[in-house]
Amino acid sequence: MTNIMHEVWKFLDNSPSIQREMSRGLINHSALARYIIEEKKVGANIDAVISAIRRYKVDHYEELFNTANSIICQSAISTKSKLANISIIKDTETQKMLPRLFDVINYNRGDVLRIIQADESIKILVNEKNLEKIKLLFSKDKVIKIDENLGEINMHLHPEAVNTPGIIAVVSNELAMNGINVMETISCVPELLWFVKEEDLLSAYNVFYQLCKRI
Repeated sequence: MTNIMHEVWKFLDNSPSIQREMSRGLINHSALARYIIEEKKVGANIDAVISAIRRYKVDHYEELFNTANSIICQSAISTKSKLANISIIKDTETQKMLPRLFDVINYNRGDVLRIIQADESIKILVNEKNLEKIKLLFSKDKVIKIDENLGEINMHLHPEAVNTPGIIAVVSNELAMNGINVMETISCVPELLWFVKEEDLLSAYNVFYQLCKRI
């Protein structure tokens, strides 16, 4: 029973939309159990899965959602389009070239420069008009991938956001439920940046608008 419960709870942990509807009493446990058995190929009878579902604690979820949502609604939202994301191999050569990015970027003209560093790669997000200039700074064999036609949604968060769990989860869940794929996210308090395909930018902005209408 312990393994079954662990598997069911893991599925529910990764399904915030189901958690929310469970907390509101809108989920039929038998129907959900059948879905989990079919979706996750759980080797257990339906009664065991229903028992695991009933033991899953979701009482806090609606309160968590509403609190996070209220903070989201106090955020200022702005958008940018025509952006590109360049993935570069992280090594000594790349490190030496990074300062030269600032020779290309003109902040006074409103140029965009976002840099994300991980263990193996560095991602550089810039306006598409500067893409060719940026590419010239790095050897072709250092470029892993380039994604163009991206849009950015900038959430300028309320100061209380740093003390409020669930903000990223709420937004991610709503975007996913609307079929919008998030290409990148960057957190730079008090700003939270979401990058999507440019064709999804209007739909993504509408998700934020609909979230605010729920309050």
